[in-house]
Amino acid sequence: MTLIDNKIKLTFYGGANEVGGNKVLLEDFQEDVKIFMDFGANIKKLSDHKKRYGPPAELRELIDHSFLPSESTLPIQNLYSQNFIFEPGQRFLEKINQCKGKKDPPSNCDGIFISHAHIDHYYGLSFVNRNIPIYTGLMTRSIIEANSKSSPSSFENFYYGLDWRCFRTGVNKHIKEMKVIPVHVDHSIPAAYGFIFCTSGGLVVYTGDFRMHGPLSDMTEDLVEKIKSYPSEDQVLALICEGTFIHKGSIESEANVRAQLERLIESITFDYLIVKYNRTDWDRFRTFINIAKKFGWKYIISERDAYFYHILNQDPNHDTMRDPNLLNDDAILILLDESLEGKTFKWQRELRSVFAEIHKEWRLCKQEDLDELESKFFLYYTALQEPLSHTLPRHLIGAFISSDIDPYAEDKFDNNKELVSNLRRLGLPAYRVQASGHAKPHDIYNFVKQVNPQYLFPIHTENAKMFKNLFKNTGIKVILESNS
Repeated sequence: MTLIDNKIKLTFYGGANEVGGNKVLLEDFQEDVKIFMDFGANIKKLSDHKKRYGPPAELRELIDHSFLPSESTLPIQNLYSQNFIFEPGQRFLEKINQCKGKKDPPSNCDGIFISHAHIDHYYGLSFVNRNIPIYTGLMTRSIIEANSKSSPSSFENFYYGLDWRCFRTGVNKHIKEMKVIPVHVDHSIPAAYGFIFCTSGGLVVYTGDFRMHGPLSDMTEDLVEKIKSYPSEDQVLALICEGTFIHKGSIESEANVRAQLERLIESITFDYLIVKYNRTDWDRFRTFINIAKKFGWKYIISERDAYFYHILNQDPNHDTMRDPNLLNDDAILILLDESLEGKTFKWQRELRSVFAEIHKEWRLCKQEDLDELESKFFLYYTALQEPLSHTLPRHLIGAFISSDIDPYAEDKFDNNKELVSNLRRLGLPAYRVQASGHAKPHDIYNFVKQVNPQYLFPIHTENAKMFKNLFKNTGIKVILESNS
């Protein structure tokens, strides 16, 4: 907790000295504003908790284990919902009907700004008071909702009734008298934003997660240019900067990923390759599809992932989400989920009917069809959760490619070590080809120097002390926070 110039107060409820779980409360006393920057949870710690105790079923459990802040520690009344939280054993439609006509009590939280659609930044939205505005990009909301619809209904996946206030880059928001400027940045997911908060004490900048080596690095430069466009007397008061990889770097890019993959495909004799990466990484999805088409391979995805991509293909607001196109691209095959013994969910029936309408049922394949494919293929899952011995083609020779953006998975904690071990026992070798979603040390240093804040707050890093050393001769005051 840091009080700056008796006007601005920053309190870290998550993200300090950890990767993920960002929850930073900004209070502007002169403007009487209280807003959160992101409202996530540390996915690694949450995954470990689930393995030990099972999935959380009550808000109190999340608070007691510090995944979400206790209201007793907050200067906010009624942060959490009283009527819109899933209860054990409920069904989705049952909960929707129960919520209709219900209202939460007023809250003095003026809003929550979500930087991007990785769940370690928005996990807590399921539980917040529905009177609190949720500010985020149009595409970010689309991805969150597509993830929700293509995932099982659960306690931590219920966003009904949220007060979404969506924006695009260039459209400023006002919280009472405070202007907020969202600016797109490059990350491993579309629609990632940084924010410039024009507070009574000066500019407060929050980077969210960003990188400078991705295919859209110019967008991150836009954030720097927007900050520098302010008069020199309006020096940035505080910069809250992500530092996932402040401690180590490598030279990489999405173009390099594609080049490495192409060299690998040209030299291998395997019948298929299992590939694993975050399904929200649209750049990686496009890279693999283009490689499959170049070499005449098929790209096989699960029904649930196909439904997720189909939802975003149909979004009228975002042209970038139409490539690759699930319906038009015949290189993509969909592996039917037959585990329910003839029973299907509504979303499955919807997806299958769409393929029937366009007379492309031949692209819906079953497990036994994999042995009979005339071409080689990629086999993709968001997470290989099914027993591998039941999933893999029995008579073919394969290998595994881990292409997660980072060892810190943004949506689910990375289980590559476990997967690699299981696959090795089944006789499959493993490769790793990736490009990080986070800035490297030299890029972070150059970014901070250009912004030139009075105060620098590292976040989303386990190596915050590195900032102290890197900026010791710059006049920038590095503040190492702890989570409250």
